[in-house]
Amino acid sequence: METLASAAGEATLAEAIGLGEELGRAIAGMAEVELAAGRTDAARTILEGLVVTNPRDARGWILLARTHRLLGQPLASRFCAEVAGFLAPEAPEAVLARAEGLLPFEEDRARGLELLARLAEGEGEVAERAAALRAAAGT
Repeated sequence: METLASAAGEATLAEAIGLGEELGRAIAGMAEVELAAGRTDAARTILEGLVVTNPRDARGWILLARTHRLLGQPLASRFCAEVAGFLAPEAPEAVLARAEGLLPFEEDRARGLELLARLAEGEGEVAERAAALRAAAGT
């Protein structure tokens, strides 16, 4: 998918400094460790750096959406989830992040529940999470 930066022929900061995909995954992994340990602010700092250096990495945006959700920042979470959904519209993790980002907003809750219903039909962790969220919502 072509982004504004790639359409203009511009490299991301990650590309400019030689931050490869493997190192990006390692950085995201560090943020996940911080999240699991309850160090949400540290995870946010790591992930904000990651999405600034490589704004085309949907995984960074997905994790940042989760982090903002844990910090009680629904609008920031939704923004990050929408970016992830734009970057990887078919990735179940991005769709889940988007659904979770829509749920706190009454006017968009039905759309979030629709996305969860679609995801719950699949298999794996994303489907399990979607089913649990639907059950919690009473649908």
